[in-house]
Order: sequence, then C-alpha cells, then structure tokens
Amino acid sequence: MRQRAAGFTLLELIVVVGVFAVMSIMAYGGLDSVLDTRRAVEASLDQTARLQKAYLRLRGDFQNLAARPVRDGFGDLQPALFGAEREGVEFTRGGWRNPLSQPRPSLERVRYRLEDGELVRESWRVLDRAQDSEPVRLVLLEEIDALRLRYLDDQDQWQERWPAEGGSGRLSPEQADAAPPRAVELTLEIARLGEVRLLFRADLAPAPVTLESSPGGGEDRCLTEPDLPECKPPPPQDPDED
Repeated sequence: MRQRAAGFTLLELIVVVGVFAVMSIMAYGGLDSVLDTRRAVEASLDQTARLQKAYLRLRGDFQNLAARPVRDGFGDLQPALFGAEREGVEFTRGGWRNPLSQPRPSLERVRYRLEDGELVRESWRVLDRAQDSEPVRLVLLEEIDALRLRYLDDQDQWQERWPAEGGSGRLSPEQADAAPPRAVELTLEIARLGEVRLLFRADLAPAPVTLESSPGGGEDRCLTEPDLPECKPPPPQDPDED
C-alpha cells in the first residue's frame, strides 16, 4: 500500500502567508505610530528648551532696563521703552558686559519683534543710531503664530502701546522722556505649545556709581571700604563724663 507524503498543502501555505502578512502590517503600523509620537515629543521638548532660553534672555533684558532715551536712524527721539503693535518692543538696557574692553558703552539698545513666524531679538552697538546702523539679529523662537504685548502703567491699567498717550509718527519731547511701564506682558501663540504668557517687571537698572578720591579718604572710600576707622561711627559719650 502506497504511503501518503507528509507536508503542507497549497491552501495551508496561502493561509499561513496571509496571517503573517496581516501581523506584519499591524506591527509596522504600531511601530510607525510609536516613532511619530517620539518625534512629536522630541520636537516639543526642543521647543520647550528654546522657550526657556528665550525667557532667560527676555528676563535678563527687562531686569536691566535703563531710563535712557535714544535717537533713531532719522535723528528722532525715542523713549527708554517704546512699544507698538507692529514694531514690537524696543528699549535700552544696562549691564552689557564688555570682557574684551572694547570702546563701547555698557548700555545696549534692543528690540523684540515678530518676523515671519520667528521671535527675533535685535541689538545695536550704539545707542544713538545713524541711518546705516545695522542691528545684530538673533532668532530666539520659531513657529510663532502671534505676538501680543501689553504695558502696565502707574494706575495699574494695561495699555496696548507705550507711551500710552503716544500716537503714530514722531514723538514729542515729553513723550520721549516718558518713564518706562511698571511691567511688560508678552503673549506668544506657539505651535505644539499653545498660548504662553510671560510677565516681566520693568526694573530700572541703578545708575553706575562713580567713586572719586577725596583728601583723607572721605565718604567715597566708605562705600567700598566700610572697615576704615574714619568710616566707623564715634562711640557714644557718657553723659556723666565731664
């Protein structure tokens, strides 16, 4: 009697191949979904890190705000802080480090504005600019849908521009000498992160103190060397002592 040969039929092979194809498609879809999620998370983390760096740069600038008006490239006076809807916010800051001892001031004029979906920081090497003065441009954030600015006045009222009473065009000398606001609020609409609101207190940087030597030490040396004998107050006198 002839024995039947062991093996798989063609129908069984087709079923097995079909099952493996379905399982491969399902595995590839799951892996592709995991990879897409990973790419989205990495992009969000990268944008969050850039947002933190931008916040530190903004905070450092606003914390060193200086009450120093400037002249723009056309010779017009601009206040220490000027803010408008399309121009962004422009102000003078102090504390500009100069490790190379270059011939430049310690004050810096900076501007933040939205340009083609990017938050851009511009700074000038000089305060009173000429028409050919080019700013140093730095992109802080990308994929910005909108930028809104508000300014807090002395009456605790938010203003959409600063100076609040200033209109478009050239400012008067009184408007150019206007004091900076108490606080500045930046609202950013960022892709993947949504709306982010940043509030900065506009602190005026203290004026630099120039110490001049005076005969015998004087009060100026007491600012830097308070332990000198002449800087210490005299001991109290006993009223019973003649």
